[in-house]
Amino acid sequence: MYNEQVRKTISRERSLMQMHNTSPDGVHYLIEFFGCDRKQLNSVAFWKRTFMKSVSNTSMKVLHSHFYKFIPEGLTGYLLLSTSHISIHTWAELSYAACDVFSCAGDEETGKTVKHIVAMVQHEKIKIKKLKRGFRVNAKT
Repeated sequence: MYNEQVRKTISRERSLMQMHNTSPDGVHYLIEFFGCDRKQLNSVAFWKRTFMKSVSNTSMKVLHSHFYKFIPEGLTGYLLLSTSHISIHTWAELSYAACDVFSCAGDEETGKTVKHIVAMVQHEKIKIKKLKRGFRVNAKT
């Protein structure tokens, strides 16, 4: 068991060392969820599972993740991606969550990631802002 874990860790580290930086241009989604399910808003497992599944089958590689549960309610967390990040901050007492998805993986993959997150979160109302960001997008000469 231990040797298998070491082998997987070494394989993952080699894979990450061979990655190259992405384009400096990307898309940034700012998502606000209103009227959310309190259990989901307080569940680190739910957000971790939702975020990880949202980037599976994409070019976005998870470099690091961290989630923190507040007492008595709410949480914050993120996935650090090879293409940027996904983050969440919840206020369960207000049934509200703020989520960011920023990626240089392209519109199609980033949009697919957002659609998965939106489909998984129980909510009554949603506001989504989509921003184009990056060197080529915003650098005026």
